Amino acid sequence: MVFIRTKNIKGKIYYYLVKSVRDGNRVHQINLAYLGTKKPTKGEVRKLKKRHENSSPSL
Repeated sequence: MVFIRTKNIKGKIYYYLVKSVRDGNRVHQINLAYLGTKKPTKGEVRKLKKRHENSSPSL
């Protein structure tokens, strides 16, 4: 599952593309891409999800 994570660090908002990966009984979340401080549009989000949905990151 790929989703956008918002982090608030020292009053600034940052956006990351994150993927949840199951490893046995545990679930790890892996940062796939830093998206910057500007909120991505719906079209950009769809493209990013499509590109990273089938990738298999290593733990």
